[in-house]
Amino acid sequence: MLNATTLLGSYMEEVISNIVKQAVEEAFQRQAEESPRYPEKVAVEMASEITGYSKNSLYQMHSRGQVPGAIKVGGKLMFDTATLKQWVNEGGRR
Repeated sequence: MLNATTLLGSYMEEVISNIVKQAVEEAFQRQAEESPRYPEKVAVEMASEITGYSKNSLYQMHSRGQVPGAIKVGGKLMFDTATLKQWVNEGGRR
């Protein structure tokens, strides 16, 4: 037979569990909203968004070797997002 203390303990455990679960979900949601997700490699359009430079500026800077993480893939210029983000954080722009 269950007594009142046992029932109250079970109820409180469930309530606390739900509160913690909701808090974690909200934290993940805020994080997802605050930091945009980019694929590992992006084309010049997305690199422009990440860095704040125009597409034309990125092409010119790439030709002078000034943009890190840029490679040609099938004739198309692609950028490594992690490298671009690090470059921006170190003063590359944005």
